[in-house]
Amino acid sequence: MKRLTLSLLLVVLVAIAGLGWSISELASVYSQDQDRPTSAAQLAAVKRLGESLARALDDDLQQSQLTAVSWNRHNPEQLSFTELKAFALPPSLEPGFLAGEPLVLESDEGISLHYHLPHTQRVLSISTGLQFPEQESGVDQLFTVLFYAGIVLILLLWVSPLIRSLVNLSRVAQAFGMGQLEQRVSPGRISYIAPIEQEFNRMADRIQQLLEDNKLLSRAVSHDLKTPIARLRFGLEALEEVQSDSQRQRYLQRLGRDLDAMEELVALLLQYARLDEANITPDWQKVSLVQLVEQCVAEHQDTEMTIRFEASCRDREVLADPRYLKMQVNNLLSNALRFGRQQVVLSTSNADQRLWLHVDDDGDGIDEAERTKVLKPFVRGRQSRGNAGHGMGLAIVARIAQWMDTPLEIGQAPQLHGARLSLGLKPAS
Repeated sequence: MKRLTLSLLLVVLVAIAGLGWSISELASVYSQDQDRPTSAAQLAAVKRLGESLARALDDDLQQSQLTAVSWNRHNPEQLSFTELKAFALPPSLEPGFLAGEPLVLESDEGISLHYHLPHTQRVLSISTGLQFPEQESGVDQLFTVLFYAGIVLILLLWVSPLIRSLVNLSRVAQAFGMGQLEQRVSPGRISYIAPIEQEFNRMADRIQQLLEDNKLLSRAVSHDLKTPIARLRFGLEALEEVQSDSQRQRYLQRLGRDLDAMEELVALLLQYARLDEANITPDWQKVSLVQLVEQCVAEHQDTEMTIRFEASCRDREVLADPRYLKMQVNNLLSNALRFGRQQVVLSTSNADQRLWLHVDDDGDGIDEAERTKVLKPFVRGRQSRGNAGHGMGLAIVARIAQWMDTPLEIGQAPQLHGARLSLGLKPAS
């Protein structure tokens, strides 16, 4: 909205100042192009001339007639004399005229000025052929119309992108409300409401993600929980018929394992559901990546596989929430241990202004066509069939990476030829 307000003020100021200056310059050029003064100036000059002639020609009748003939021969304004008695004058104008006020009349031939000569009781008439200045104001009206039309045009040019953006936003919002969750606003090259459009797209992404998560959780509950529940039911039924203590003990152990599997799945579901950006306030800290990874490696040393950590940047720190960063590293390490055969190698490198943590295994790797899919909850690649797990490890890492700005990339390990999972971390300044 700040951009919208500033642009509106700027457009209005530029329109008024710039257009006003342009129209003023155009009017001055037009005035300079005129070879004669305006009618108003000419009429004022004729009035002053008439007053002088009225005083000069009010004494000698014969001389005044000769002067008028000579004047009419050389000037466009024509002089004439009329006896006061023969000069038809409305009663309302007579007092002022006799007191010396000039009488200005207009006809089809133009403006005429009449002066009372009190000594000779005559009327001096001057025919000019001019028109009243109001008839010449069409040019001023034209410039005024141009000024306001220019302001309207500039405002229309300014407001048209805003109208298009609002119409587009309204259309997308209506389609999104009708269930087309893939609809997003495409900002134009000129958009005054770009922050609103971006917020709408982020809101739409969150709503779509929440709905997809709900669908995934529903499918997981309906599918992944059915198997351990069915085994529990079968085990309880079989337990009622078993007489041997040793066999009863084996069934109880199976029931315990099924309960552990259910508890693990529920814990994963709750953990993934809590990883919502709106519900998390990261505790950003400067974290020693090497120390954190070494702690995670030490926690997984009870496995039969070999785990090596080759740190090339031991003194580097990253900006992260240590709790969630450790969750990411543990999930990546658990995934590598689950699908590797004999060894897992962790390493670090610098690239693209980030500190990258690589987790390599010597398993079958992840097909390139499946590298995007396995980041979704409960999705397992072709190579993971037959292995334990629910397909939630990488989904949790990707969800944390989404709001912590730590991109997760999947590739092939250059030496072990299995999968390489790379986590890009922001170096601490």
